[in-house]
Amino acid sequence: MTPLDWSIVLLYTAVILAIGNHMRKRIRSAGAFLLGERKLGTPMMIASTFAGGVNANNPISVASNTYTSGLSGMWLSLAFVLATPIYWMWPPVLRRLRVVTLIDFLRMRFGRGMEWVQMVSYLVVVPFTFGVGMKAAAMLVIAVAGPGADGSPAFGIHTALALVVLPTLVYTLLGGIVGAYAVDMFQSVLLVFLSFVLLPFMVWTVGGLPEVVARIDAHNPAAWNLLGDSHGVSGLWLLWFTLSLFISAPVVYGGSSGAARNEMAARWAVIGSLGKRFCTIGWGLTGLFAVALFGAPLVSGVKADDVFSLAAVHTLPAGLRGLMVASMLAAAMSTLAGMMLYCSSCLVNNLYKDYLVREASPRHYLLMARVFLVVPILLGWTVAASGLSLVHLVVIVEQISSLMGVCMVAALVWRRVTAAGAVVSICLMSPLFYYGNLQASAWPQGYRWLAERVLDLYRLAGVEPRLEPARLESIRPDLLLPLTTPIYLGTGVLVLILVSLFTRQHDRHAVAEFYARLETPLGDERKLREAGFTADTVESMDQVELNAAAEDRDRSRRLLLLDFLTWPWLVLTRRARLSDYWIDFAGIAGSFLFIAGLLTLIGLLRPLLH
Repeated sequence: MTPLDWSIVLLYTAVILAIGNHMRKRIRSAGAFLLGERKLGTPMMIASTFAGGVNANNPISVASNTYTSGLSGMWLSLAFVLATPIYWMWPPVLRRLRVVTLIDFLRMRFGRGMEWVQMVSYLVVVPFTFGVGMKAAAMLVIAVAGPGADGSPAFGIHTALALVVLPTLVYTLLGGIVGAYAVDMFQSVLLVFLSFVLLPFMVWTVGGLPEVVARIDAHNPAAWNLLGDSHGVSGLWLLWFTLSLFISAPVVYGGSSGAARNEMAARWAVIGSLGKRFCTIGWGLTGLFAVALFGAPLVSGVKADDVFSLAAVHTLPAGLRGLMVASMLAAAMSTLAGMMLYCSSCLVNNLYKDYLVREASPRHYLLMARVFLVVPILLGWTVAASGLSLVHLVVIVEQISSLMGVCMVAALVWRRVTAAGAVVSICLMSPLFYYGNLQASAWPQGYRWLAERVLDLYRLAGVEPRLEPARLESIRPDLLLPLTTPIYLGTGVLVLILVSLFTRQHDRHAVAEFYARLETPLGDERKLREAGFTADTVESMDQVELNAAAEDRDRSRRLLLLDFLTWPWLVLTRRARLSDYWIDFAGIAGSFLFIAGLLTLIGLLRPLLH
């Protein structure tokens, strides 16, 4: 990179550090550091969802997939748009619960056993979650920095990781969640730039749009098909993947909702998620245009994971390379900051405060919240410096959340579910999930028998899954999802129901408090205290009562997600009115309109570009 490029990177670093330092004066307690005293407005919530949701691995992994598979490779990120309705309904539920972390959710509803199951599983996943973004950003920094005097990369992996991690750690330590989200508002502009800037320069390098389209058609005529060719993604695959996204949504989405000042601020964060799906078009086209720039994957000699970085190196002029590096750093830093804060919340609130130092001052817990920020960074650094491929890391991170999601969704829609049912369900789903992510040749005989029974059910229903028993060994595990997902999800749900019907609640008072919080709109915290419940989990850490302001009272008295199985009956028996759910229904309708519009736009890309 040129001195101009490095100047831009340094300017970007100076700006984010200045923002973090400016927000430092607002941090006086652990609650303010981790949740902004639950006073963050709509703009910050949108920015946090967009910037925090766009990890550095997203453009690189999507471009890698579309380079090898055509536009159908976009489903690695695009599939999440199908879960938009749940992204509208879930955030106000989490805000009403008034918890610090999802571990608080599980402890209150299912007891200490499930709390430890989630804590251990989270600490296992954390290194991979952090490592994905750190590795992706470091790869671009290494590629754009170019070779040194001896021909080897000018930056080693650890130097590149330091460039990503250290500024993030500093501004998050200073400003906490308020500083991180203020930086996100600035970084959002850079992320839009990151998503689309390469396209015009790639077109110019190749020789114009007609030439780009012609070269892509010559290499892969089905490249423009969103479902790929006969060996690509099927509608059945999308159905099961979308179902798993709906189930995992409470685990992977809306973690920042607890910081929102009111229900609508938490809901409108979905706009940031929709912005990410729109940016997916830019990432996908970058990988597809790379076919025209470098040639087909099998003959070009270009590694798919390097496509995005090499396109930047080969096409961007001086100055824009530096801006590209700054944008990629923004993608990594925004996500890392949010994950660091959440991990710190889990460690200080669910481990340190509950089991080590129970009666300390708010300033002490604030200090420990800052100390615990370092833990996930060290774990993620280890994974990022490993030799695991980027797509492999993405698959590990994205799929595991649905295991815990089954229990969390059940807790919301079925009050009879018990802790015993949840624990047994998790214990049975885990090995089934593990086997489902292996090559079919490694399946135990019992698991293969289950897979064949799923195929029999498809045939009985007149559905063609495009999966023949004789070909299973030659198919990638991620494409076997129509077989493997019904096995672990079906088993988990069935066992959860059966065990819950024959066991008791672990703690009737805790379960009653869980549902009392959900039924009590923001602004009515006094009613919870009068009923003998804790109104907000933060209160025990900050030693102060938290009450939502009068202007932040919830607009909707009932939430559709909580009444998902019973709302028709409630309306028919006049215990609820259809208008009670109008905000949920309006958001769902808007979600479907956006999904239809986005998929239509992608389907028209070839005629529009040609």
